[in-house]
Amino acid sequence: MSDTPADEATVTISATCPISLLKSLLLTGHRLQIAVTAAGVAHGLTADEWLILDALTTHDGLAMSQVSALTLSSGASLTRAVDRLVTRSLLYRTPSLTDRRKVEVHLSDLGRELHGQMTAELAEINHDLHACLAGGSVDPEAAAAMLSGGTGPH
Repeated sequence: MSDTPADEATVTISATCPISLLKSLLLTGHRLQIAVTAAGVAHGLTADEWLILDALTTHDGLAMSQVSALTLSSGASLTRAVDRLVTRSLLYRTPSLTDRRKVEVHLSDLGRELHGQMTAELAEINHDLHACLAGGSVDPEAAAAMLSGGTGPH
């Protein structure tokens, strides 16, 4: 990796900023992963599988690379998760209409139904997060936009 000004800025920021925010986000992320995984047990879904279903509820007919970008899953783990969801008839694959070398992944009606059921259960976790942030004078929508926007250190 070359030492560009951007690399130096990242190193300088990382060296001078306390890690309490990073640590808090990592620990909160672990807690959320555990909570989502626990909710998924009743539906036989992992957190990653729910993220795949969730991505396909708004972007049906995605290439695996697009699913990867939306879920931050990649490689063999993404393929295995999609294979499990296909086996359960929650997803199905079709050849791409625009590029016959690619395969698109689609959400089945059963997958849409299961996603809706689990999402309804996850609403309580989401509500608790909103309340926690609002209690700390943080706008939950602004925080979500900032976190999903990819702004911040890389």
